[in-house]
Amino acid sequence: MSTAKTWAARAVAGTARPAAASAVGARPKTRTTESERLMQQGLGLAGSLLMPLGLIAIGLGWYGAAHTPYTFEQVAYLVSGGIGGLALTTLGGFLFFGSWLARIAHQQRQQTELLAGEIARLADAILALESGD
Repeated sequence: MSTAKTWAARAVAGTARPAAASAVGARPKTRTTESERLMQQGLGLAGSLLMPLGLIAIGLGWYGAAHTPYTFEQVAYLVSGGIGGLALTTLGGFLFFGSWLARIAHQQRQQTELLAGEIARLADAILALESGD
């Protein structure tokens, strides 16, 4: 017995459609909320500002250390410019990556909703065809 006939037999016997297909109609469409959109934009903006700011801090730290003959000043430039700039660049990269992941997750939810709706539509069509036999 084919899968379609098994579903049709369950439908005739009183068993409803599969749970995933029946839950699709009750679920609202996935939409980007205002707070989700603002979070994605905020993460992207913060990341795109912090990465170049960190690179500028590294450059300024190098410039300061290269133009002073005193070791104690070079260490201060290294710590503030080099390590601080590296931290800013890394943080900016993580924030930018987080905004990218949030955007991909939203697109995946939309595609899943569309696919679940099409599966439910196909299940209804198969049940209608099988019950007509």
